[in-house]
Amino acid sequence: MDWRGYDTSGIEQLGRAGHPDTVPAEAAWRRRWVESLSLQAVVYGLPAALQYAQMCVDALAPGATPGMAKFRHERALAGPGFSAFRAPNVDTLYSSAWLDLRGQAVELRTPDFGDRYFTVQLVDAYSNALNISNRTVGSASARYWLVPAQWAETAPEGTALVRVPTAVTWLLMRIQVIGGDVTTVHELQNAVTIAPTKGARNALGPLVDPQSVEEDWQAYFRALDAAIRLNTYPREEHAHVHQFRALGLLGREQWDPGALDPVTADGMAAGFEAAMAMLKSARRQLGADTGTGWTRVLDKGAHGHNFLARAVMNHVGLGANVTEENASFNTHVDAEGNQLGGRHGDYSLTFDVPPPNGAFWSVTLYHVETGRVFDNPLGRHCIGSANLESAGPAGSVRLVIARSDPKVPNWLPCPDDDFYLILRIYSPGDAVPRGDWLPTPVRRMAGAASRMGQ
Repeated sequence: MDWRGYDTSGIEQLGRAGHPDTVPAEAAWRRRWVESLSLQAVVYGLPAALQYAQMCVDALAPGATPGMAKFRHERALAGPGFSAFRAPNVDTLYSSAWLDLRGQAVELRTPDFGDRYFTVQLVDAYSNALNISNRTVGSASARYWLVPAQWAETAPEGTALVRVPTAVTWLLMRIQVIGGDVTTVHELQNAVTIAPTKGARNALGPLVDPQSVEEDWQAYFRALDAAIRLNTYPREEHAHVHQFRALGLLGREQWDPGALDPVTADGMAAGFEAAMAMLKSARRQLGADTGTGWTRVLDKGAHGHNFLARAVMNHVGLGANVTEENASFNTHVDAEGNQLGGRHGDYSLTFDVPPPNGAFWSVTLYHVETGRVFDNPLGRHCIGSANLESAGPAGSVRLVIARSDPKVPNWLPCPDDDFYLILRIYSPGDAVPRGDWLPTPVRRMAGAASRMGQ
């Protein structure tokens, strides 16, 4: 099981550069040039900077628990207070760990999961994903060595070698909760183990936090500089990354905002602010328009050179998985193209043919402004195949999305303000990636009669 490795020659070339790139001497033009480069650096590097910042919080900051190469197990389903990243699923229990693979292997052991859905997702520094899951390897107990791309040693007998491209890898595990059986899932979480083969590594870089990275230009560029130094980048992206040297990034020393002239600093701040505003505006464009009000995210976890789509995805939420593992659709609008919001009334969503899947599916509701799960008194954040109260003829499904109890089955509570929905299909059937199955529009319900299901 392999990924293409990231070549270190790019960093070495940057370090050997004898002369800096030409930067406009005239202040007005220099500011415009730097602002443009800064916007590009945010679009290119947001996944790397945000993941680096999350690693700092989880594993590097003083008192951080659990630290590197140790699992942080979520023991309850994600809810309104979940803060690790935006738009979490509420179907599985998460476990995560940060792995330092510089010159070493990390051994991963998994138990027998039986018929229960699971995936151990390995996320590189640029949000590309690889999965050890029911879909890729089956459910039997197994032993793996996770190694850097250039690893030349052999793994012990009975151990599968898994190559990952970046020095730091985020391990994000999901195990399905069935009927509220969290205790069983806790036992499975505990049975999954990771162990570095050579012990502690050297320091990884300066400390930053995710909120600052999204709000402060200096924190962002400090995180980006550290992340690229640590993880390198694909060789074919060298020309793109090279231009960021004009911002003081990737020099012989760590990036220092104090070394910038005032015009360059002002331009970088402006470029950062413009980029973040653009990404926030583009969040509802995530994915390809299906013509039904939903967008389908085709290349999540594997964006290639589509840096803008990659940045938007990670601005919405870190840790997105590949479509083959989890196909997802998003909608912010009803059938008429109007923004979803409880103040506009109640809504219905009917699937004549339920989402084709090899595991399960769910529809989860989130606030537009924050990307957080909606906090409602019922404590119900999703409706899906695991918790449907009733189904219609030939297996059809009708969900009702409303602020107050509509007195009909399959009610998903919503807020007064704007919200959006994510449909997730785990181990999707072939009809989903082909585009032969699409979710139907969300329709606004009219009048008390429809609210009572008449």
